[in-house]
Amino acid sequence: MIGTVDIKKMHHRDPKETERAAAHKVAKRVKGRRLETLQALNSLAGGGTGEQIALAARLSILSIRPRLSELQEMQLIEDTQSSRNNAMGNKEIVWRITEEGKKCL
Repeated sequence: MIGTVDIKKMHHRDPKETERAAAHKVAKRVKGRRLETLQALNSLAGGGTGEQIALAARLSILSIRPRLSELQEMQLIEDTQSSRNNAMGNKEIVWRITEEGKKCL
């Protein structure tokens, strides 16, 4: 769910309740590179690989990869369980937007 945050990934081992509440509130917003990544993925019929998403967004793959992990953790995108070859001939996961992700567009 979009409002869910893995508290284990926060900077402290024992965050105070106010820190937890703030983290969950921020997680509800999708903007910046996350939004650009979602929009680029949405523009690709049949989903897309990280490389394809980066090309569609006109961004570096190095900007896209971390966003894919974040968006997956937020359950806004999902692995299609299929892969495609990238320009280097390596297999990459094909991603698609979830119904929850579509609400953020």
